[in-house]
Amino acid sequence: MEPAQLFYVDGSPFSRLCQTLIIDWELPVEVIKLEWPLDDDFFNKNPLGQAPTLITVGETIFPTSQITEQLLAMTVVPVAPDFDPLADRQMLLTILAMGDAMVAANQITRSGLRQTEENTYGINIVERHNMRIEHTLVWLEERCKKWLINERVSVCDYALACLLLWADTQSYLDWRKYPKISRVVEELATGDSFAQTVPNPC
Repeated sequence: MEPAQLFYVDGSPFSRLCQTLIIDWELPVEVIKLEWPLDDDFFNKNPLGQAPTLITVGETIFPTSQITEQLLAMTVVPVAPDFDPLADRQMLLTILAMGDAMVAANQITRSGLRQTEENTYGINIVERHNMRIEHTLVWLEERCKKWLINERVSVCDYALACLLLWADTQSYLDWRKYPKISRVVEELATGDSFAQTVPNPC
Protein backbone atom coordinates (compact mmCIF):
# COMPACT_ATOMS: atom_id res chain seq x y z
CA MET A 1 0.00 0.00 0.00
CA GLU A 2 1.35 3.41 -0.97
CA PRO A 3 1.86 5.87 1.89
CA ALA A 4 -0.50 8.74 2.36
CA GLN A 5 0.58 11.95 0.68
CA LEU A 6 0.18 15.52 1.90
CA PHE A 7 0.46 18.17 -0.78
CA TYR A 8 1.51 21.47 0.74
CA VAL A 9 2.65 24.99 -0.13
CA ASP A 10 5.64 26.40 1.70
CA GLY A 11 4.49 29.35 3.80
CA SER A 12 0.85 28.29 4.03
CA PRO A 13 -0.21 28.31 7.71
CA PHE A 14 -2.84 25.65 6.97
CA SER A 15 -0.23 23.40 5.37
CA ARG A 16 2.11 24.00 8.30
CA LEU A 17 -0.55 22.84 10.75
CA CYS A 18 -0.83 19.52 8.95
CA GLN A 19 2.94 19.17 8.70
CA THR A 20 3.45 19.71 12.42
CA LEU A 21 0.79 17.12 13.24
CA ILE A 22 2.43 14.58 10.93
CA ILE A 23 5.74 15.14 12.71
CA ASP A 24 4.47 15.10 16.28
CA TRP A 25 2.06 12.22 15.72
CA GLU A 26 4.85 10.35 13.88
CA LEU A 27 2.64 9.48 10.93
CA PRO A 28 3.80 7.67 7.77
CA VAL A 29 2.78 10.47 5.43
CA GLU A 30 4.87 11.62 2.48
CA VAL A 31 4.90 15.43 2.23
CA ILE A 32 5.06 16.85 -1.29
CA LYS A 33 5.89 20.50 -1.82
CA LEU A 34 3.99 22.39 -4.50
CA GLU A 35 5.19 25.57 -6.14
CA TRP A 36 3.14 28.72 -5.85
CA PRO A 37 0.97 29.62 -7.67
CA LEU A 38 -0.50 26.15 -8.00
CA ASP A 39 -0.77 24.68 -11.47
CA ASP A 40 -4.28 24.56 -12.91
CA ASP A 41 -3.97 20.75 -13.05
CA PHE A 42 -4.21 20.68 -9.23
CA PHE A 43 -7.93 21.35 -9.57
CA ASN A 44 -8.13 17.71 -10.68
CA LYS A 45 -7.05 16.71 -7.15
CA ASN A 46 -8.91 19.38 -5.20
CA PRO A 47 -11.79 21.32 -6.80
CA LEU A 48 -10.87 24.32 -4.64
CA GLY A 49 -7.35 24.32 -6.10
CA GLN A 50 -5.89 24.69 -2.61
CA ALA A 51 -3.27 23.13 -0.38
CA PRO A 52 -3.08 21.33 1.96
CA THR A 53 -4.64 18.30 0.34
CA LEU A 54 -4.26 14.77 1.71
CA ILE A 55 -4.47 11.65 -0.43
CA THR A 56 -4.77 8.34 1.42
CA VAL A 57 -6.09 4.92 0.38
CA GLY A 58 -7.34 6.36 -2.89
CA GLU A 59 -9.32 9.09 -1.14
CA THR A 60 -8.64 12.81 -1.47
CA ILE A 61 -9.30 14.76 1.73
CA PHE A 62 -9.76 18.49 2.24
CA PRO A 63 -10.17 21.13 3.68
CA THR A 64 -7.78 21.51 6.60
CA SER A 65 -10.31 20.61 9.30
CA GLN A 66 -11.07 17.30 7.60
CA ILE A 67 -7.38 16.58 7.13
CA THR A 68 -6.74 17.01 10.85
CA GLU A 69 -9.45 14.48 11.66
CA GLN A 70 -8.05 11.99 9.14
CA LEU A 71 -4.53 12.41 10.55
CA LEU A 72 -5.90 11.77 14.03
CA ALA A 73 -7.54 8.58 12.77
CA MET A 74 -4.13 7.41 11.57
CA THR A 75 -2.55 7.65 15.03
CA VAL A 76 -1.89 4.42 16.94
CA VAL A 77 -1.65 5.72 20.51
CA PRO A 78 -2.73 9.06 22.01
CA VAL A 79 0.07 11.62 21.86
CA ALA A 80 0.23 15.40 22.09
CA PRO A 81 -1.28 17.50 20.74
CA ASP A 82 -4.65 16.25 21.93
CA PHE A 83 -7.65 16.44 19.66
CA ASP A 84 -11.28 15.59 20.32
CA PRO A 85 -13.00 16.21 16.96
CA LEU A 86 -16.41 16.59 18.59
CA ALA A 87 -15.56 18.68 21.67
CA ASP A 88 -12.88 20.80 19.97
CA ARG A 89 -14.61 21.31 16.61
CA GLN A 90 -16.15 24.73 17.29
CA MET A 91 -12.89 26.24 18.46
CA LEU A 92 -10.85 24.69 15.65
CA LEU A 93 -13.29 25.78 12.96
CA THR A 94 -13.42 29.28 14.44
CA ILE A 95 -9.62 29.55 14.39
CA LEU A 96 -9.46 28.28 10.81
CA ALA A 97 -12.21 30.72 9.78
CA MET A 98 -10.16 33.52 11.34
CA GLY A 99 -7.25 32.26 9.25
CA ASP A 100 -9.36 32.48 6.10
CA ALA A 101 -10.14 36.11 6.98
CA MET A 102 -6.45 36.84 7.60
CA VAL A 103 -5.42 35.37 4.27
CA ALA A 104 -8.25 37.07 2.37
CA ALA A 105 -7.46 40.51 3.81
CA ASN A 106 -3.77 40.02 3.08
CA GLN A 107 -4.48 38.90 -0.49
CA ILE A 108 -6.65 41.94 -1.20
CA THR A 109 -3.97 44.27 0.16
CA ARG A 110 -0.93 42.62 -1.46
CA SER A 111 -2.58 42.13 -4.85
CA GLY A 112 -3.22 45.87 -5.10
CA LEU A 113 -6.99 45.55 -5.30
CA ARG A 114 -8.66 48.85 -4.53
CA GLN A 115 -12.20 50.16 -4.72
CA THR A 116 -12.79 51.48 -8.23
CA GLU A 117 -16.52 52.18 -8.11
CA GLU A 118 -19.12 53.16 -5.54
CA ASN A 119 -19.33 50.65 -2.69
CA THR A 120 -22.92 49.43 -2.75
CA TYR A 121 -22.18 46.41 -0.56
CA GLY A 122 -22.44 48.45 2.64
CA ILE A 123 -19.14 47.53 4.32
CA ASN A 124 -15.41 47.74 3.69
CA ILE A 125 -14.40 44.12 3.12
CA VAL A 126 -10.84 44.40 4.47
CA GLU A 127 -12.02 46.28 7.55
CA ARG A 128 -14.67 43.61 8.18
CA HIS A 129 -12.09 40.84 7.87
CA ASN A 130 -9.89 42.66 10.37
CA MET A 131 -12.82 43.05 12.77
CA ARG A 132 -13.46 39.30 12.57
CA ILE A 133 -9.80 38.65 13.35
CA GLU A 134 -9.62 40.99 16.34
CA HIS A 135 -12.89 39.79 17.85
CA THR A 136 -11.81 36.18 17.45
CA LEU A 137 -8.49 36.88 19.19
CA VAL A 138 -10.35 38.52 22.07
CA TRP A 139 -12.68 35.50 22.25
CA LEU A 140 -9.71 33.12 22.34
CA GLU A 141 -7.83 35.21 24.92
CA GLU A 142 -10.87 35.11 27.22
CA ARG A 143 -11.03 31.32 27.02
CA CYS A 144 -7.34 30.59 27.22
CA LYS A 145 -5.97 29.05 30.39
CA LYS A 146 -2.60 27.33 30.22
CA TRP A 147 -3.66 26.33 26.71
CA LEU A 148 -6.74 27.20 24.71
CA ILE A 149 -8.56 24.15 26.03
CA ASN A 150 -7.95 23.79 29.77
CA GLU A 151 -4.57 22.29 30.72
CA ARG A 152 -3.81 20.29 27.58
CA VAL A 153 -2.07 21.36 24.41
CA SER A 154 -4.38 20.66 21.50
CA VAL A 155 -4.65 20.92 17.75
CA CYS A 156 -6.40 24.25 18.35
CA ASP A 157 -3.21 25.64 19.91
CA TYR A 158 -1.18 24.38 16.94
CA ALA A 159 -3.61 25.97 14.47
CA LEU A 160 -3.49 29.32 16.24
CA ALA A 161 0.31 29.28 16.43
CA CYS A 162 0.66 28.48 12.72
CA LEU A 163 -1.65 31.35 11.78
CA LEU A 164 -0.10 33.97 14.04
CA LEU A 165 3.46 33.02 13.12
CA TRP A 166 2.40 33.35 9.47
CA ALA A 167 1.06 36.82 10.28
CA ASP A 168 4.56 37.76 11.45
CA THR A 169 5.99 36.90 8.02
CA GLN A 170 3.50 39.28 6.42
CA SER A 171 4.09 42.14 8.89
CA TYR A 172 0.40 41.79 9.55
CA LEU A 173 -1.44 41.93 12.88
CA ASP A 174 -0.27 42.83 16.38
CA TRP A 175 -1.23 39.66 18.23
CA ARG A 176 1.34 40.02 21.04
CA LYS A 177 -0.94 42.43 22.88
CA TYR A 178 -2.82 39.32 24.01
CA PRO A 179 -0.60 37.85 26.76
CA LYS A 180 -2.20 34.40 27.09
CA ILE A 181 -2.24 33.80 23.35
CA SER A 182 1.33 35.09 23.06
CA ARG A 183 2.54 32.61 25.67
CA VAL A 184 0.89 29.70 23.83
CA VAL A 185 2.38 30.68 20.47
CA GLU A 186 5.85 31.40 21.80
CA GLU A 187 6.02 28.08 23.65
CA LEU A 188 4.98 26.09 20.60
CA ALA A 189 7.29 28.04 18.28
CA THR A 190 10.34 26.54 20.04
CA GLY A 191 9.20 22.94 19.51
CA ASP A 192 10.85 20.55 17.05
CA SER A 193 7.90 20.28 14.67
CA PHE A 194 7.65 24.05 14.37
CA ALA A 195 11.41 24.36 13.92
CA GLN A 196 11.28 21.79 11.11
CA THR A 197 8.47 23.61 9.29
CA VAL A 198 9.70 27.20 9.36
CA PRO A 199 8.80 28.63 5.93
CA ASN A 200 11.60 29.53 3.56
CA PRO A 201 12.01 33.27 3.01
CA CYS A 202 9.97 34.58 0.10
